[in-house]
Amino acid sequence: MFIYLNRTGFNGLFRLNQRGEFNVPMGRYLNPTICDERNLRNAAAALQPANVALRTGEFDSILEIAAESDFVYLDPPYAPVSTTANFTSYTSAGFSDDDQRRLQKAVVGLAARGCHVVLSNSTAPLITELYATHSAARKVGLRVHKVAAKRAINSDPSRRGKIAEYVITNVPRAPAA
Repeated sequence: MFIYLNRTGFNGLFRLNQRGEFNVPMGRYLNPTICDERNLRNAAAALQPANVALRTGEFDSILEIAAESDFVYLDPPYAPVSTTANFTSYTSAGFSDDDQRRLQKAVVGLAARGCHVVLSNSTAPLITELYATHSAARKVGLRVHKVAAKRAINSDPSRRGKIAEYVITNVPRAPAA
């Protein structure tokens, strides 16, 4: 069902309303590829090893079990960069500034435990404060990179395009070739 919704919903978006129900309009696809057998088999093979696990739940409880050298990617609802760009209600519970602060503490804890962390978020002032200038984040080696990310979702197609966002990580840089 998830694959069907992802392949037929507007721009591959997955969003829930406040009742926890799927809340994305149908996309305008003439012949969407629902079952990409090769891709599904490759994904299944990647998930087979005993050291690979997918878990769901509140981020606090899930992140508690991460251990040294685990790779953790986090893509939370982004902190709003303006009053009209508030995309924190894609879950029934929302994602507040306090949730962003709780997440930052969890990410700092992951880095302190030796986990490899990559987090994406907006360039909102709160995120800058929590990661770019926060002493605890810097102490555990978190670095903030501003990148241009293409946006394909906006009710006004002329406003789709590149926007700055952060990639926050403690993953060591690859040596220059």
